[in-house]
Amino acid sequence: MRRFLYSVCLFSAIIPLKTSAQLGESDALRYSQDILGGTARFAAMGGAFCAVGGDMGALGYNPASIAVYTNNQMEITPGIAFQSTNASYNGTSTTNTNSAATLQSLGFMATGKVRKKDKDDKGGWKSYNFGVAYNRLNNFNDNVTIQGTTNSSTFLNDITTQANGTNYNNLGNLDGFRVAPAWNAGLLDTVAGTNGSQYFNIIQPSLNAGGTVLQTENILTTGSMGETDISFGGNYNDRLFIGGTIGIVDVNYNLTDSYTEQAEYTDANYGFSNYTYTQNLNTSGTGVNFKVGIIYRILDWLRVGAAIHSPTYFSMTDNYSTNWVANYISGSPYTNYQALSVTTDGNGNPLGAQTQYNYNLTTPMKAIIGAAAVINGQGIVSADYQYVDYSTISVKSADLGSGYTAPLNSAISQDFMQANNLRFGFEWVLYPISLRAGYSIYGNPYNQSTVGYSSIRNTYSLGVGLKVNHVAFDIAYTLMQYSEQYQSYSEATPATLKTNISNVILTMAYTFDSPKSHPHRRRYNSYPPPPPPPPGAY
Repeated sequence: MRRFLYSVCLFSAIIPLKTSAQLGESDALRYSQDILGGTARFAAMGGAFCAVGGDMGALGYNPASIAVYTNNQMEITPGIAFQSTNASYNGTSTTNTNSAATLQSLGFMATGKVRKKDKDDKGGWKSYNFGVAYNRLNNFNDNVTIQGTTNSSTFLNDITTQANGTNYNNLGNLDGFRVAPAWNAGLLDTVAGTNGSQYFNIIQPSLNAGGTVLQTENILTTGSMGETDISFGGNYNDRLFIGGTIGIVDVNYNLTDSYTEQAEYTDANYGFSNYTYTQNLNTSGTGVNFKVGIIYRILDWLRVGAAIHSPTYFSMTDNYSTNWVANYISGSPYTNYQALSVTTDGNGNPLGAQTQYNYNLTTPMKAIIGAAAVINGQGIVSADYQYVDYSTISVKSADLGSGYTAPLNSAISQDFMQANNLRFGFEWVLYPISLRAGYSIYGNPYNQSTVGYSSIRNTYSLGVGLKVNHVAFDIAYTLMQYSEQYQSYSEATPATLKTNISNVILTMAYTFDSPKSHPHRRRYNSYPPPPPPPPGAY
């Protein structure tokens, strides 16, 4: 039976379930996948640089890329990203757009010549290289609205199921983020004769009588993930190029998820109008990984490459909070809530809770192989294959405890699987102009037998470059397309989300003189040596 007085709820610092374990899984996947960031040339060629090298955007992809350089270089790559997501839910379609300026890449690369004791020694190590580059891995800016009408279930069904079996005086200890505030907002009622431990939600009777509810969820995310790559490499006999990279990853992710249910009926029992449940999440952290790679020139026109990426070991901090607001109709029979917007409990505390917790996240290792063919000394065609096993993602945390991380890791191992990613690139040089195109396909990371759907990401790219003396300008356009499903609560019909992400990327690079050909050497070598002295001069 519905109580007419607020109970005292103790909002203990329990770890939130968020919307479901689905959100925790999506967090883990979000920090494991990457998009085509880096330089404009790297992006325009679909990122197929495992066997190509010589690009700062590829330092964190195949570290041997650095060893291909013969000149010192610095570059900067700004960009702008446009995102559009269409959501279809219960026959209603909504589309939201978002845009953000980005820094795709920034770096400096230096090369040195290996000195030979014997000037006639032409073999062995030719040069060594060092570089530092920042490359954008992921862009989290998005704005999604899911809206539709239902007459069968409500998000409060999940809250009711969770609350059942716990006396209303102890709901704060059970869940101070969802269950206790929903009770204090008047959205749950007790079943008569259950001693205050069995519940139903106040929307369900009207749905059973043929009423409908308008459900709206807006998911707004901002932030990015980038990697600073510290790379070393060497060139052996202009045939073998090797490199290693220490990657330092930074993450900043912000989520505001507002879920509203609006009555499309007149509630004669409780005077319910609508409620809004909002989740706020801020994630920040750093990670480290290690990469090694090689490029080998089999023939003058054919190169192969390979790289191994260690897992990325993240140290993360989440700040999480929820907020509830319930509104009731003026003059309704339920006098406690007449003309009342419920935002606090009986003690003036906001409806919801907040917490901070730390955890360690380990993302998968990656293996890459590739090949590149030079065409007539003027063009290049490249292809890469990348293997990633997303089921190996794991979360550990003393704050969260094994009661949260164990089922989350179990769900990750069951719901994710290995993915096969392919990248293809093409470049044709009509000096001083270069024309480029690329395509990449990111394989499905989801286990369809447990998740119920698959998601494949396709990226198309075009670009053009201009090089004049020491200065180069490159511009690229990329379009990534994919679709996924999203379920707001356990009984909800999954919504289909179709996303298009467009990036316009501009790279400006300056190449310094090669250490192999300093200006004074060029002047000296431009003249023939003096004639030998005449016989008998000495």
